[in-house]
Amino acid sequence: MSYRRSQSYLCGCGYFVGPTKHYLTRVRLDAHTTILSSTSRTTLKQIFSNPSPDEIKECLYTFPLFDGVSVVAFDCHIGSRILRGVVKERSQAKATFDRAVSRGETAGYLEQLPEASDVFSTRLGNIPANGEVHVNITYVGELKHDAEADGIRFTLPTRIAPRYGAVPSNLSSSNVREDGGIKITVDASVAEGSFIRGIQSPSHPIAVTMGSTSVSEDVEVAMHKASATLSLGSTELEKDFVLIVLNKDSGTPKAILESHPTIPNQRALMLTLVPRFSLPPSNPDIVFVADRSGSMAHNIPTLVAALKVFLKSLPVGVTFNICSFGSSCSFLWPKSKAYSRESLKEALDHVQTFSANYGGTETFAALKATIENRYTGVPCEVMLLTDGDIWSQESVFSYVNEEVKKSKFSLRVFALGIGDGVSHALIEGVARAGNGFAQTVNIGEKLDSKVIRMLKGALSPHTTDYSLEVNYRNEETDEGFEIVERVTDALKVMLSEEKSPQKPEAKESKTVSFFDYISKLAGQEKAPSADNDNADPFAHLPAISIPKFIQTPQDIPPLYPFSRTSVYLLYSSDIQKIPMSVTLRAKSDHGPLELEIPVEVLSTPGETIHQLAARKVILELEEHRGWIYEAKGTDDTENLLKDRYPSRFDELVQREAVRIGVRFQVGGKWSSFVAVQANDQVGATDEPNNTQASPRTMLDFEADVDKYESDQDRVFCAFDAEPFPRSASITPPAQGADFCSIPVTRSARTRSRVGKYKYATMLSHDTWASSHTDARFSAVGSTDRTGGRGSVRGAPQALSSFLSDRSRGAWADEDELSGFAETAAPPTGPKTDNEKVHAVIEMQDFEGWWELSEALAAVLDVGIEGSRSKEWVTMLVVKWLEVKMKGEGEVWELVVDKARAWLEGQVMGDDAEMKRLEEEVVGYFK
Repeated sequence: MSYRRSQSYLCGCGYFVGPTKHYLTRVRLDAHTTILSSTSRTTLKQIFSNPSPDEIKECLYTFPLFDGVSVVAFDCHIGSRILRGVVKERSQAKATFDRAVSRGETAGYLEQLPEASDVFSTRLGNIPANGEVHVNITYVGELKHDAEADGIRFTLPTRIAPRYGAVPSNLSSSNVREDGGIKITVDASVAEGSFIRGIQSPSHPIAVTMGSTSVSEDVEVAMHKASATLSLGSTELEKDFVLIVLNKDSGTPKAILESHPTIPNQRALMLTLVPRFSLPPSNPDIVFVADRSGSMAHNIPTLVAALKVFLKSLPVGVTFNICSFGSSCSFLWPKSKAYSRESLKEALDHVQTFSANYGGTETFAALKATIENRYTGVPCEVMLLTDGDIWSQESVFSYVNEEVKKSKFSLRVFALGIGDGVSHALIEGVARAGNGFAQTVNIGEKLDSKVIRMLKGALSPHTTDYSLEVNYRNEETDEGFEIVERVTDALKVMLSEEKSPQKPEAKESKTVSFFDYISKLAGQEKAPSADNDNADPFAHLPAISIPKFIQTPQDIPPLYPFSRTSVYLLYSSDIQKIPMSVTLRAKSDHGPLELEIPVEVLSTPGETIHQLAARKVILELEEHRGWIYEAKGTDDTENLLKDRYPSRFDELVQREAVRIGVRFQVGGKWSSFVAVQANDQVGATDEPNNTQASPRTMLDFEADVDKYESDQDRVFCAFDAEPFPRSASITPPAQGADFCSIPVTRSARTRSRVGKYKYATMLSHDTWASSHTDARFSAVGSTDRTGGRGSVRGAPQALSSFLSDRSRGAWADEDELSGFAETAAPPTGPKTDNEKVHAVIEMQDFEGWWELSEALAAVLDVGIEGSRSKEWVTMLVVKWLEVKMKGEGEVWELVVDKARAWLEGQVMGDDAEMKRLEEEVVGYFK
């Protein structure tokens, strides 16, 4: 394996002819997602073509999935054969595949890359000449809460972004042949009684249908349903597809119990909520760890904007520092400084100098240096801002996990993923290990609310000792008293040696000669039969009974307002009682916290909650956490299993992950899908075959290739210009508008040539052509670059040449666009509400007050005569924000808190004086 920053990896199906790698043509890509409340089920259908006259022995297909999703079905259609995948232990699955291929059979094998939980690869064997390969992959996932839009956020990764580190051997950059189109359909449904307010995409133009889904047969409009579609003439997307569903009561606490359709007496419970509570903020040490590596070239403006919001919103009383990192790391100050007027100015000036000039991406070293450099006597909040583009992720997770435990949970790590190719596996994994939470911001996407929510999370007091109790009704008494069962009490397990207290009688051993003529030389021993794929690789390990409950996450992470938290319980088959409610408890310095949630029992059996729970259990085990790390034997309540079996514990962890994966047919690091002809007989065995989705959770999806062919006329315009205002965002035009559609590539060569910030806007090419002359692009049009995907219809010839270059990722140098820069309109004052709010925040003094100036009066759009006190002006700005800028409340919330705290100090708590000030200024905004 090579150690470098990898190039951009496309989702191609590659094979070798001699030393040369070739790729099957991808004919079609269809993705259909069904969103039910806060969960999703996605089926990816990709069609590859083998145009050669020769059979292909084996090809490799690599693709990304969102971190934490659960792959629950895999099948391949090769020629006339349909191969359905089943989950087996990794080595067994690989052996089954290899043997099928060696026999000349068509076969498929799907595995998760050990280096990253969001990258998967599929091997296809014996592809017939002049044939097609249909690969279908189904996965389920829980959706994150989007603080900016106050909705649920669905992300469909479309490529493996460039990453720094040791590149896995089964990945290689490519020129994948693309011939066909892509269609993404998302159907959303919420519980009846609620309704969907809207659907939006910050990443792509979409067509939205409200009141029905793509598979709805009812003519009647139902406001709890909606559908969105993206259809393009190319199967290649250069950035993740992001969709946000805005629905009423998306964060309401729910506890749902599901029965499995094929495993007898198997149940699973999901508790999910977006907490809404308020505790007095703390004054921790906050360290911002900012990624300034080469991969951040396009993301530096977003990074700077985020840090400015963070810094201006910090409260008095905290200490803070900034760590910049790449191949190495450096701190703004040797140790964190108290938040003051001087330290704030120094930090803002420092952030203004940021560029992507730190080389590689050594995230582990930066986090280690930050944690070792922190003040140990106070809570520490680490805020990681990165695109997450590294391969070596497991070492980062393990280190953060151990340091959080060592700190007795006084250390927390939050992650903000920046850019269009974020590694969700890294930012989500770091946040899980660090007891924080993660959020992402795409280029051009509004970030203010996300930054403020993250800062409020960091300022929230540390809550500890989370526990979950299951409450049952006592059916044996008329009074119906509750029976309360604490989940963690179930972690005492029966071991195999406990079941056999009497040792068997010793048998007399046969004497062995030191020199035996019959014995084989080393290396000549008979190998075990290769035909036995079902041999138990864990047979030598001690048997461990399964707890009554498996809770995941095992240690419930801190709950943060407006950040979704989900906890799952997998019941053992021995438990027959139906829970009445669950109670979540925690402790804080301000008193206990508690919430009881009634349990809703689903009337129809299903697999979705089981599969989500199973994947979360497996993911915890892969990240060195989970129930088995806390388990003890019933005969030894002092020693944990990991202390009792130190030399075998890693194998015990792996065995448990494989058991869960095989039982619920969920892939993972140690269990893989294998699709061979013999799987048609799997249904006759004891293992459940869960490749068929239940009627409740899967909807039939029929691709409609022709419906949106008009989208091929859309064009995506990218050009050099001055950097965005920090509040700038890209808003897709209304449905039916003409768009441009040339994606921006992120190759290393392109990034190295970027001077000014490259950004994109969407507009009708007819509108553009009518208001811009060819002369504006004469410098671009005169270049000698040719080629590309063809000219843009209706656009000037020079613009067509410019766009053709950009379609190949060949960005112009700054001097090539000098003609455009010279004729660009001069910058104007803030126009949008968001821009006005940011302009006002820039004028606020460190202590929280404003003073009167022409610039401030212009933004507020008020006429003020004479001189005014700071108290009066500060109250004026506060009321302007509260009255005129209600829609931007997430942006100015902490700023107003700081202003009101300053005013309280100035009037010495005089409520009458505060009221007088309010009455004087409020008239300006009536």
